[in-house]
This record gives sequence, structure tokens and C-alpha cells, in this order.
Amino acid sequence: MSKRISNKVMTGALTALALLGLLVSAVPAGAVPQIMAEYGDQMAWRGADINAMGGTGVALYRGAISNIFNPAMLTGGPSDGRLDVSFSLDQEHEDRFQPLFDSFDSWVADAAIASNRNHYWQTGFGIAGSPLGTETPIRAGLSLVDRYPFQYTFNEELRNPSPFPPGNGEPARDQIIEERHREVRGTLRTLSLGVGADVDDEIAIGMAVHYAFGKRKETNSVRDYVIDSNSYNNVNEYDMNGINFTLGVRGKISERVEIGLAWESQLSTTGDYSETHYDAGIDSTTEDKWGGYLRYPNIYRVGLTFMPRTDPQTIFTLEMEYSSWSELADSENPGYDNPQNLQDTMDVRIGLEHRFYNGLPLRFGFRHYDSYTDPESSASVFSAGTAMAIGRGELAVSLELGKITSIQPHQFPYPDDYFGDSFTSDPQARVEDTRFRIGVGYTQNF
Repeated sequence: MSKRISNKVMTGALTALALLGLLVSAVPAGAVPQIMAEYGDQMAWRGADINAMGGTGVALYRGAISNIFNPAMLTGGPSDGRLDVSFSLDQEHEDRFQPLFDSFDSWVADAAIASNRNHYWQTGFGIAGSPLGTETPIRAGLSLVDRYPFQYTFNEELRNPSPFPPGNGEPARDQIIEERHREVRGTLRTLSLGVGADVDDEIAIGMAVHYAFGKRKETNSVRDYVIDSNSYNNVNEYDMNGINFTLGVRGKISERVEIGLAWESQLSTTGDYSETHYDAGIDSTTEDKWGGYLRYPNIYRVGLTFMPRTDPQTIFTLEMEYSSWSELADSENPGYDNPQNLQDTMDVRIGLEHRFYNGLPLRFGFRHYDSYTDPESSASVFSAGTAMAIGRGELAVSLELGKITSIQPHQFPYPDDYFGDSFTSDPQARVEDTRFRIGVGYTQNF
């Protein structure tokens, strides 16, 4: 390896270490719907160029982020190094509805009972290169991504619904009776080291090892202004870590068609649970700690990329990801026979990139995936993006819009002993989640 190449690699490595330290010290987290707050997001952030094309990467080179999709694709790019840094801003809209009936028990409309708007950040990082020299068929990558964000926030005010003036000692009309709050914070991040190697001109293999670490913290609180003894605050935390790996294969069917296959093993995390509960009724706080585990499912991926004979270049990629969520094991819900009735899911992703004569890319994507908690719910995501040359690299931007509708139990029970039957409600609500995400990423070869 020449002195010039060594200097470039050293500069890239130092830059990568500095960025990696910054990202580890940051507190990024993505917004998720209620149905994903328990075990993590199915639409986590990867990068502006990746998410603009529907989150594809099983049969397409994605720099070091190929560790997550298919480490064999590390050999699918140039032999020099590549650095990827990206950020995203999630806007999560949740609206909850209840059926409204008239005095003859006839349905009138779906009435909104709660509405929440929240914003969250996510980041992605990766550095890939040829540690043994550009002449060798071996490529390596180091990446750090938010693998399973748990972020979810719900706020609700329970008010006096009486249309009549209050009587003696009664709360005023529209007075706040209860303030309810549920907040889930934390992210299970994955630090991955992957290696890919060309077996011959048509076949490449790869393997990545993932170290997962993070904390899930859930807070549930009720402040009752009518019956103070109903007030409480409960905080539950799980500080976890674990290791798993991904094996991948890349095959060249022709100069214009490539396929990718990958299997990701189950991620078994272990750690410590802690719980703090304050009960206003007895004005007492209790604390408890215990060990626990959480085992995520096997994941199987297959993808195909087609590069038609066009000038300028066009790339079309299609992939599917199957996750066996029925295998999930949770020490808080004991049993290996799927006691929570979780659903195996299929995630279909489609991406398209076309580059104009000036090198400007235009990207489109589409995703459709099932929910692991509700067999009747599925999400569709539309995405688009572009990029421009900045310095010696490329600055990419992306937009994503996704929607999922589900029927969920209430976060908190509605009291049936306040103001007669004013809070009589259906046991479940229709929940509409809309996610809008803006992403920015910078890619540079060195």
C-alpha cells in the first residue's frame, strides 16, 4: 500500500472515530406508534439514500450499513473507503377515536378522544474500506445504527363533561379531572463489524457481528384532581445488551442483475430491570430490581437488483424481509410458546434510482410491512429523495410518509364512577398513526 493511500486511510479512520464518539454520546431516538413501543420500531432509520429508496439494501451496496442488510454486499462498492453520516427528524401524529352513539344506540360518528404530536431524532453512521489493501478481495465495515427505537409519548386530559352549571362542591364545567401520561424512552443500538469477501467473479460471502446495547424506560402516571388517592407514578427500566450475527451471500446472475440473501440470528439480550412506584393513596414509594432477558426473532432477507441498459444509469431493487416474531421470548411474559400471540411479519421494499446527465440522482421507494402485534394492521410507506455534490462527497436528502391504523385498548381506564355514566366508553379505540420523516446524509469516498 502506498504512503498516499496510508495517509488517506489514517485520515478517514481518525474522522470516523471522532464522529463515532459524537454519535455514541448523542441521544438519538425515533418515533414509533403505540403498537411498536413494546419491542421496537419496524421502520428504523438507516440513511437518507437508503430510506429514500424504501429502506432497501439486501442486494445493493450501502457502504458499512450493509452490515445490517447483507454483509456480503460490502464487496459491491469501490475498493477505496467510504464514510456515511446521517440524521433524521421524525414527526409522529397519533389520533384516537371512539364511536359516538345517539340516544337510540345508533352510530353517529367517530369522535376524537385524544391527539398527540411529537418529534424525535435518529442518526446513522458507517465507515467501510479495504483494511488489507485495495488489491485484496476483502472489504470491512464498521457501523452504528438505532436498531430498535422504543420512543412513544401519550398525553391525555380527562375533563368534566357536564353541560350544566356545577352544583355545590362539584368541579367546574370542563375542569381537568385527571392528567394521564405514558412515555417510553430509549433505543437499542447496534454497533456492527462486518467483513465481505469475493469468492470468485460471481459469488461473494460476508459476515457481521452485532453488539446491541441500550435501555428501555417506561413511565406511566396519573394525576387525579378529584380523588387524590387515585394518583400514581410508575417507572420501569430495562438496561440490556446482547450479541448476534448476520450471514450473507451476494450473487451476480449477469452484469445487470444481482441477488442477495442474508440471515440474521436471534438477538438475545440480558440485563437488569428496575421499577419505582409511587402511590398517592398511601403516600409511599416502593423500589424493586431483578434480572431479565429479551430474545428477538430470526430475520431472513432476499433481494434482487436490476440495472437496465440505460444512459444515464437507472437502478431498480426489490427485496423481502421475513421476521419470525412468534419466536420472541420475554422474561416479563414467560413462555416460549408465544404467550402474547405475536405475528410473524413480511416486509416488502421497492427502490428506484435514476441519475441524470449532470450526476443528480432522483430516488423513490415504497414499503409495506405487517405489524407483529396486530394481524389486522399493516403499514405503507412512500419515500423520495435526491442528492447533490458537496465538497468531495454527496449530500443526500429524503422524505418519508407512512400510515398505520389499528384497534388498541385504552392506555388508561376511564372511570365509571365519575358523573354518572359520562365516561362510559368502548373498551378499545381506533388509532391512526401518521409518520413524516425528513432525513439528511453525507457520503464521502476516501
